[in-house]
Amino acid sequence: MYIKHFTLITLVVAMITLTTACKRERTTYDGPNYILFSAESYDLGVIDNEEWFDIPITATRSCGHDRQIGVEVLADKSNAIARRHYEVESNTLTIPAGKLTTSLRIRGIADNISVADSLGIALRLVLDEEDVWNDYGTEASVILHKCCPVDLDAFTGYAKITSTWTMQYMNADARLVRTRKDAQAENTIIVEDMYYDGYDVRLKFLTEDRLNPAIEMEEQVIGSTGEAFGTIYGDGKLLMTTPAGYSNYYSSCERYVLQYVTMYVANVGTVGTYVNIFEWISDDEAERIMREGF
Repeated sequence: MYIKHFTLITLVVAMITLTTACKRERTTYDGPNYILFSAESYDLGVIDNEEWFDIPITATRSCGHDRQIGVEVLADKSNAIARRHYEVESNTLTIPAGKLTTSLRIRGIADNISVADSLGIALRLVLDEEDVWNDYGTEASVILHKCCPVDLDAFTGYAKITSTWTMQYMNADARLVRTRKDAQAENTIIVEDMYYDGYDVRLKFLTEDRLNPAIEMEEQVIGSTGEAFGTIYGDGKLLMTTPAGYSNYYSSCERYVLQYVTMYVANVGTVGTYVNIFEWISDDEAERIMREGF
């Protein structure tokens, strides 16, 4: 009875609080009218030549009439070239009557942007002086980054691993492995015999944010302590996990993965943190390595 009674009282109090909150008057902006970019900088991941990106522009107050504003590119502060690296749909924009926002539309020209490029476009709003909020200014920057669609097939086949683990514990600067898609898990590949025969490793590709192509890995057994160190420690299992504070990522354009891992033995201790670089190569290159070595 006490529990039911307490729950009912809690529910009633919550309903009263909600009702009271709904009756409060909304706080509205009553200051001057300003127009500004919604942010000071924007990073655009350009995959193809067709995708348009919106750079939002905001007014602090709505008006009863359409407002025309201009946007200019500051050539002396930009290293991206118009109509070569990018195109602006229109430099003249309209904030419709009763509205607070509009957008400058930009598309990148992926064919003319390389992975190594970091191309910047400096923008400035062309406004009447009374529309300028001096605390925020009228400028914003846009950075164009070349991105490639994620194709998991590009991360299957033969790969070369350059690893500080193999350098320290396996007397090898690099290791040739095969990879395949995991039929049971989305966006996941299996690295066969990554360090030691019979111990596969699964890597998951996070694809939601094209500007942050990250790799995720669950804790996994990657070998035995006997094979790694020549003696048995703890339960004999050498474990690998992702260390906190490190960025593990991939490049779809260049077909590589950079991964930091921490090796440890349960109830014994940590061996250390190591770095792996996976580079996918052709079958012909793999056959050459198998014949001649690295």
